[in-house]
Amino acid sequence: MFVVNFKLDFKKIFLVCILVAAIIATIIEFGNNNSKVVNANLDNNYDFVLTEDNYTSILKQIHENIDENIGKTVKMSGFVFRMPDFKEKYFVCGRNTIINNEDTVAGFLCEYDDAGKLIDNEWVEVTGVIIKGEYNGTMPIIKIGNLNKITAPANTFVDN
Repeated sequence: MFVVNFKLDFKKIFLVCILVAAIIATIIEFGNNNSKVVNANLDNNYDFVLTEDNYTSILKQIHENIDENIGKTVKMSGFVFRMPDFKEKYFVCGRNTIINNEDTVAGFLCEYDDAGKLIDNEWVEVTGVIIKGEYNGTMPIIKIGNLNKITAPANTFVDN
């Protein structure tokens, strides 16, 4: 008969358990961060990604420097807005903002072949390229490359 006599050191067992838990937590955390980086890289494919926080500042920057921004790419979301005198392929991808205590639509004039199929106030996410165009003067126009219909965000306003 063979008998083994050993003593358990609970402090060492506890430390090994903590170490294993830390390794598992690290693997899970890095796994989540990698997926965030992949999603962030999708937005890095565009020169401008308009969000609630930067919407009006990027809008102003592009309008004030049209020639410098021709050919750059844009990703944004907003609702479909039209003026009665727009050409058939034109609409504004806009957001509500308050200027001088008035609710105003701020956005980019967009050129899209199927613009006639869009419904006013319908929310869309668009990606496209900045071109120079004319509507009551020279202005940047987003030539739409991709358009997806989306659900309106909880806050439809952007800061001015």
